Order: sequence, then structure tokens, then C-alpha cells
Amino acid sequence: MSERLLIAFASAEGAVVRMLGLIERRGYSLRTVSMEASAEGASMMVEAGPRGRARNTEVLARQLARLVDVQSVSILTPGQDSPA
Repeated sequence: MSERLLIAFASAEGAVVRMLGLIERRGYSLRTVSMEASAEGASMMVEAGPRGRARNTEVLARQLARLVDVQSVSILTPGQDSPA
């Protein structure tokens, strides 16, 4: 089963690499990644699947939120295209 995360962040050098690297290191396989940029910042939609049953998406979201340049992280439910 895969999870979808919506990440809002400042478009700074290295921000995308930090986020994707953390997702991989925390035991998730990237399935899809899409990104949009604007003058205020950027947002990235990530679909990732855990490599083991012990992986908790809420913990991953909290870890991502602590990264430099990350403004917010939302876990999307199936069929949801934006945060509620």
C-alpha cells in the first residue's frame, strides 16, 4: 500500500534532495513525485510505499516537517487531491 504526502516548502538549493533522501532513508520506496513552483515557494506531491510493515507515515511526516525549508506536510487520504 502506498501513501501520498503533500509537502509545501521554500524553493531553496538542496531542499528537494533533502526531502527525497529522507523518504528513502526512512524505509519508503518512491512511486511518483510531482512538483509545482510559484513565487511564494513550491509544493511536492509524493507517493511512497513502505518497505516494511513497521513503517508509520505519521512519523515520516513529522520528520519531513523538521527539515530546513519545509513549511508543511499533509498526509492525503485515497481520492484526496489536496489537504482538507
